[in-house]
Amino acid sequence: MLRNKRIVFAEYGGPEVLSMLEEDIPLPKSNEVLIQVLVTGVAHGDIMIRKGILTPPFQKLPVTPGFEIVGVVKEVGAGVTLVRPDQFVAALTVIGGYSEYICIKQEELIPLPEGILPEEAACLVLNYVTAYQMLHRYAKVRKGEKILVHGAAGGVGTALLQLGKLFGLEMFGTASQSKHSLISGLDAMPIDYRNADFVKEVRGWFPNGIDAVFDPIGGAHYKRSYQVLGKGGRLVGYGFQNAESKPYVLSSIIRLMSYKLVLDGKRSLFYSIAVTRKSKAGWLKEDLTMLFQLLAKGTIKPVIQQSFPLSDARAAHELFEKGSGAGKILLTMQ
Repeated sequence: MLRNKRIVFAEYGGPEVLSMLEEDIPLPKSNEVLIQVLVTGVAHGDIMIRKGILTPPFQKLPVTPGFEIVGVVKEVGAGVTLVRPDQFVAALTVIGGYSEYICIKQEELIPLPEGILPEEAACLVLNYVTAYQMLHRYAKVRKGEKILVHGAAGGVGTALLQLGKLFGLEMFGTASQSKHSLISGLDAMPIDYRNADFVKEVRGWFPNGIDAVFDPIGGAHYKRSYQVLGKGGRLVGYGFQNAESKPYVLSSIIRLMSYKLVLDGKRSLFYSIAVTRKSKAGWLKEDLTMLFQLLAKGTIKPVIQQSFPLSDARAAHELFEKGSGAGKILLTMQ
C-alpha cells in the first residue's frame, strides 16, 4: 500500500530538527485536489520558518516546510472543475511542500504548459514570480533604468538579472568573487560585497544615483541601499537574510517604512509574496502563467545549484545556509 512521506520539524532549530514522517496518503476534500509532488524548492522562508523567526498564521508544531511545489494531479475532490487527473500543475504553498503527496484547493493550482521540465518550473513559482512582481508591480521599472541587485547569485537574484536583461535594464549585482562570472554572464556589473563598498562603487559610476535597489538582507543594510538611490529611486526590501530573531524582522520593516517619512523624492517598499498571494490573488496566476510561457520558449533559463532527494532535506538546508553556491536548491521525490 502506498504511503505518504513528508519532512517535518517538531521544534525550532537548525537543520538537525528535520525528520521524515510516514503516514497515509491524504484524501482530497470538496474543492481540493490530491497532488503527487515531483519537485519542491528550498527557500530562505523555509529556513526562517524552521528557526521560528517567521511563523505563518495558525501554524502549530509539527510543521512541514515547503514554499512551492510542482506535481501531477492524482485525484480530485467533489466540485473540482479547473484541473483534471494526470495534469501537471504548480502551486505556491508557503508551508507543506516537502511532501510526496499534498491536498491543495483547486483555485491555487496553475497548470504547466507542455514541454517544460518540472525542476525548472519549480524555480519559477517562488523566485521568478518574486522577481517579476518586484520589478514590474512594485518598483515599476522602465526600460533602460539602472538597478542594483543584492544577493545576485541566489535564486531570486539570478531571476532578477534574467528578467532585468529582458527589459533592457542597466544592472549591478553584489556577490562573492567566485560568482562574478555568473553575474557578468547575466549582463550585470558584479560587485564583491566582501571586499568593496557597494555604495562607493555604484556612486562612482553614477554620482546622481540609480533607479532601484532590491535588498533581501534587511537591518542596517537597507540604509546603505537607500543611499545609492537617485531622485525618484525605489528601494524594495524583500527579506531578512541576517535575521536570527523576530525583533530583527520587525525592526527591519520599521526601518524600511521610516524612509517614507523622508521627503527626498525616493520611495521605500516592502515586498512579501506570502502577503501578495492573498491581497492580490490574481497576480500569482497571471504572472506565473506568463513566466511559464517564457520558460517554454527558452527566453529564461533558471540557474539550478543542486537537487537533493526529499530524504536529504537536512543536507539541502545545510548547503543553503552556507550560501556558497549559486542558483536554486531543489528537493525531488525519488
